[in-house]
Amino acid sequence: MTQTGRRSFLVVSSVLALASSAAAGAADSAAGQFTEWTGDSTVSRQMTLRQLGFRQPLVLSGQESQREVYLPVPVGVPTRDAQLQLDGRYVRGHTGRTSGLWSVDGDPMAARSITDAQGDASQLLAIDGEPRENGFVRVGVGWWSIVSDYRCADQSAPANVLRLSPDSRFSYRFDGRAVDTVAKAWGALPPRVRLLVEGKALQASTYDAAWRIGAALQTGGKQVDVVALPKVGDSVDLTGINIPASLQGVPAYATLAAGERAHAIKDLAEVGALLSLRDSGPLAADVMIGSDALRNGVRAALDALAAQVGASGADAASAFSTWRAADMAALEKPVANASVSVTTVAGRPTLVVDPAAGGKVAGLLSEQWRNYALGRSLQVTQAVAPAMEGDRVLLSRLGNIAGTQDIVTRGDRSATFELGALSADGRLPEEVVLDVSAAPNAAGQGAVATIYFNDYLLGAKVLSADGKPQRLVAKVPTYALSARNEVRVSFLRQPARPYCHDPATAFPVSILPSSHLKLAKRTLGADFIGAASQLAHANEVFVPATWLQDAPASLAKVIAIASAVGASPEAASLKVVDAGAAISPTRPYLAFALAPSGVSLAGLKNGQLVIAGKPQPLLDLSGLQRAAAVQVASAGGQIGVLYSDLGTEGPVLAAPFRLLRGDLAVIDGSDVVRDFDSQDPYGSRIAQEGNPQSKWEQHMVWLLLLVGVVVFALAAARITQVRRRRKSANVGH
Repeated sequence: MTQTGRRSFLVVSSVLALASSAAAGAADSAAGQFTEWTGDSTVSRQMTLRQLGFRQPLVLSGQESQREVYLPVPVGVPTRDAQLQLDGRYVRGHTGRTSGLWSVDGDPMAARSITDAQGDASQLLAIDGEPRENGFVRVGVGWWSIVSDYRCADQSAPANVLRLSPDSRFSYRFDGRAVDTVAKAWGALPPRVRLLVEGKALQASTYDAAWRIGAALQTGGKQVDVVALPKVGDSVDLTGINIPASLQGVPAYATLAAGERAHAIKDLAEVGALLSLRDSGPLAADVMIGSDALRNGVRAALDALAAQVGASGADAASAFSTWRAADMAALEKPVANASVSVTTVAGRPTLVVDPAAGGKVAGLLSEQWRNYALGRSLQVTQAVAPAMEGDRVLLSRLGNIAGTQDIVTRGDRSATFELGALSADGRLPEEVVLDVSAAPNAAGQGAVATIYFNDYLLGAKVLSADGKPQRLVAKVPTYALSARNEVRVSFLRQPARPYCHDPATAFPVSILPSSHLKLAKRTLGADFIGAASQLAHANEVFVPATWLQDAPASLAKVIAIASAVGASPEAASLKVVDAGAAISPTRPYLAFALAPSGVSLAGLKNGQLVIAGKPQPLLDLSGLQRAAAVQVASAGGQIGVLYSDLGTEGPVLAAPFRLLRGDLAVIDGSDVVRDFDSQDPYGSRIAQEGNPQSKWEQHMVWLLLLVGVVVFALAAARITQVRRRRKSANVGH
């Protein structure tokens, strides 16, 4: 059987198996439902390309265009019913032949000939359930247009375009019990993670662990929703909830099934019912801070639910007890000597974190160490970033950038890194040093290598056509630095056809392992970039004590701002102080609704936004709502970032963002950041620092002028001296 045939067989077989199990497992009683849940650990995942970071449509156009999308799946875990529904449309302004090709992991899955001027190009791709050791499914989309059968004609076809929607959906199922290590559990997390804590009001230890783990998740590319275990009287959102009909004879489930979207909890049994639901419940958490208070709350809720289920009969009580022991024990009993463990909760793989080890677990979940978490229950004694030694860092240590690829027209490779990870002792990237080699094309021409740093083009070179290694060096200006940085190398070729009917052929290029960043001592200003370089190491986080009473709302702000400025969660120290009190930082710091003595917040409690200036404020604005001000301030020799809400309601910080420029920003929960540099409002400093001329070149004109003045003065003095001598000689005669 061919590979394509084998994959099709696997997909069809998994669909038939699912249908058979669903028909056989339809529960008609509470006892049957809990029995079914006990034996079923299937987890469903669905995500859109937008949730995976593709905020704009993918557009393919012209004669030939190809794109690849990497879809995350649990590492080394078989999947079932995996499919990608690609929503797309096409327009075809050029006649001729146009076609599309869709592939999975390089295996062609669907092809289509396009004949109409415009239309629907949606495509459903079935994906086999083979485990992926790299944690990704690679989906390729190709678009080709042949305008004329005469091969020497222009085939550019710019008006033949395929547009793929970012709302395209990827879904799959997997066995939650197959996720048996913390590393696999990380790969199994959805794009939007629910982090469960013990309640709306938290102890300082739980709050501390929650913000650290949330920041580690968000830095790792996840969005985080902090969810509190509700109490009687609390309101919960029942959107999307699915209550099996077999359980609606139990009062708690019946109440939830009939409840409105915003439902007030009437008794603890309803909390137990919400905990028992699988992917559809608002308490279906992916990560939990395993405090004693959370365990006691879960135990009380399940006890209340057990009493209601027991009233349905002995069979229901027995089935519930068996299910509880199998699926909920991890929430009720602490894992001995474990900083972090992966357990099965209501059929889902769930990470449970010890509150006392939040910082160490955050370090383990960093990109540096998470792949080493090869165990179900781990005791983390230490997990910190390695100290920088020397002044060079290989690009291959920052991302999978080194290697060889065949290029027809263009190919890109990139590596990303946090600025603070390289900024120890004030050392920051000064140069990008790129070692490359490229084979010449059929016409003997070399490729063009281009270096980008955060989308700024720093340097480019036409490579020699001898295929030998070459070195490119590009200076990194200060304005190009960011809290999170990307180095991208792009290779461009002009397709060579010695004869016009020859096909365009790919030729190899390589980025060599010796490519690196060179670090040097650099002075940064009191702005967000300067703060990011300091906050990546030992830092302090100040929050008012009142924020611990509404933890889900305030944690969302702490997590978002810590991630936006690149603050290290593993190296931080949480300080809970009285609201309104002045703080005294001893390290680089984050402060929320607090400020050091003598430093005023840009955002005041009455919604007033003030941007200081001399002799009067530059901006004084009131009436703002659902917005916040973030500013950089120095106190006691320490640089820090201050956060303050504008108005009575602060923003809901759902979309991730970065603070990149200036020393003041206004945010409203969207991905738009309105920044301002009060120290350099017109950018004159950036213009000066970005001058590509060397110091000698910058001052050469003045030096030449000075030399000219000196030469002129010497010449004038010489002429005067000669005249005096002649005059004296004439007088003597």
